[in-house]
This record gives sequence, C-alpha cells and structure tokens, in this order.
Amino acid sequence: MKSNTAKTGFAQRSRVDIIACILEHSNRTSRKTRLIYRCNLSLSQFKMYETCLIDAGLLTKTRSKNNIEIYETTEKGKRFLKDYEKIKETLEEMRL
Repeated sequence: MKSNTAKTGFAQRSRVDIIACILEHSNRTSRKTRLIYRCNLSLSQFKMYETCLIDAGLLTKTRSKNNIEIYETTEKGKRFLKDYEKIKETLEEMRL
C-alpha cells in the first residue's frame, strides 16, 4: 500500500491504520501505556480511539487485581483485523 509521506519523511497513517494497530497490540496483558508507545500515540489521541473502539465493541477494558486497566481485542475486533489485512493485501496487489 502506498503511504503518504509528509515533507518531514514520516509516513502518515490513516485512522483505520491506527485502529488496526491498537487492536493488534491489545491482548490480555496490554496496558494503556504500552499501547500508547507501541502505536505511537499521544494520551489524548489514545483516549479518543479507546472510547470509539469500546463503543463499537472492538475493544474491552477491564481492571486487574492491582487495579490496572487492561485492554483486549474482542472477537468482533479480531474479525475487523482479518478484514483489514485482506483489504490491505488487495490494495498492495493493485499497487495503490
């Protein structure tokens, strides 16, 4: 897939790419800080995506015994990731 590259040389990600990144890195041990770093987001950006993903049923947030927020991708979120990968592969084949 073609990436948009700004004058600074950094690739710009779409919202869908960011959503996929969060879902890919959300497992039974994923904390907010880990997701922010792995997905290269600010806290305010993460909070916006967190709310949208939870409301859409793609992500769940629970608390551990130590009262730490833990994120996990739901089954619906896993289906989203499979579809995302298929679309990404198709676009790469088309060289878009």
